Amino acid sequence: MVRLFAKNILTVMAGTLMVSSVASAKVYVNSVCHMKTSANTKEIKGDGDITKKYPLASISKIVTSLWAIDKLGVDYRHKTILHLTPTANGRMDVHIEGSRDPMFGRNMSYFLISELNRMKITNIEKLTFDENFLMHWLAEESPLIGGVTPKYDTIEQQAAVVRKHLLEYFATAINKSMYSSLRAKATKNNVFMLEKPNITVRTVEFVPKSQYKKDQLTASVVLKSAPLRMLLKRMNNQSNNYIADNLYWNLGGTTAFNAFAQSTLNASSAQIVFHNGSGNNEGTTAKPIYNEASCETMVKAIYALNKALTSKGYKLSDVIAVANKDSDSTVDNFGGVASGAMIAKTGTVNKAKTLAGSISTKDGEFFFAILLHADMDQNSSDRGVATQMIKNKVAQMINNRSGPRKIEYTEFIPLAFDTQSYLAEYNVIAPAPSVSLKKQ
Repeated sequence: MVRLFAKNILTVMAGTLMVSSVASAKVYVNSVCHMKTSANTKEIKGDGDITKKYPLASISKIVTSLWAIDKLGVDYRHKTILHLTPTANGRMDVHIEGSRDPMFGRNMSYFLISELNRMKITNIEKLTFDENFLMHWLAEESPLIGGVTPKYDTIEQQAAVVRKHLLEYFATAINKSMYSSLRAKATKNNVFMLEKPNITVRTVEFVPKSQYKKDQLTASVVLKSAPLRMLLKRMNNQSNNYIADNLYWNLGGTTAFNAFAQSTLNASSAQIVFHNGSGNNEGTTAKPIYNEASCETMVKAIYALNKALTSKGYKLSDVIAVANKDSDSTVDNFGGVASGAMIAKTGTVNKAKTLAGSISTKDGEFFFAILLHADMDQNSSDRGVATQMIKNKVAQMINNRSGPRKIEYTEFIPLAFDTQSYLAEYNVIAPAPSVSLKKQ
């Protein structure tokens, strides 16, 4: 991870932003900064006070991605263990030992049902789960993508929600159209799924890890998630708040994050303050509370994320969307000179419109962050003004550096599972991580 950054040098970029006089009082630049990746000295230059904290919105997910890779590793896989015990009536008892996989929803559940059927398991007598099985049917769907992430005060509250979702969704008829669409995507990723799986479940109960006892007839299998980089790609493409917030809590929450920011980014609370992993309103007070960081700190984070990825043979585009190339992403509508030449994450909250990532130009590659102030509500025209402002600034940055240079990239589909996720025998079971549900 990067430790040394030269003192920032403030410079005024050429050109002006296109903005109407009516909206200019509500939408304006807080800070814009950049760093050339190939420079020997890592100078961070920009407009405005690039050392002052401003609301980040969903570009917070870039920092969350860095933290997850720093702590878990880019190829880390969540391992969900299933303990299978035959019953006297020819059915099967299944106990789920979770790993707090933040992407365990409909898609992973459908894959699991297909896998259970492949093992000739179609009828479950008793389905139980422990406190580390974090499951929400809509983990990859609205309203959880851009909404407020459920935060449980107790294990019992979390278990009640998981049980409800298992009963109402997992244990009921599969949605044929959604399953067919998922299976088609899996096929493109060379992952086998049965054509018409089904499952019946008689009862569903929460059984804490400390209370579960294996039978002498119990066999255990493991369901591995796709590697962390795929989870992050999905999170950043969708700007998925649920995945980001649960990653943040799983990694230790605010206290652990502060230690990470200090050690990895050399950033104190004067440069960065996080309340969650998504950048959404923290939600516990009447006045909105958002993640904040300086423009300079965001560029440091992108630099560090890129360095962590390249050290393992990956690229920034493996976890962040490419403009106009990732069709399911929030930067799909960035055309013109940015198309295929920008890797970036967008951000939008009531007080901010943001963008951060990298641009590829004929003068080299640059990491950048754009932090706008924007007083806008859900129906405000200022939202469009802010969006256009950012697109203008990106075009300006690229054109001022001799124009775009397209990156080499082929779109891929990030799923919750891959070819290493098939259920396999699991003889030696590692302890599941402990979980604390106290508010950070």
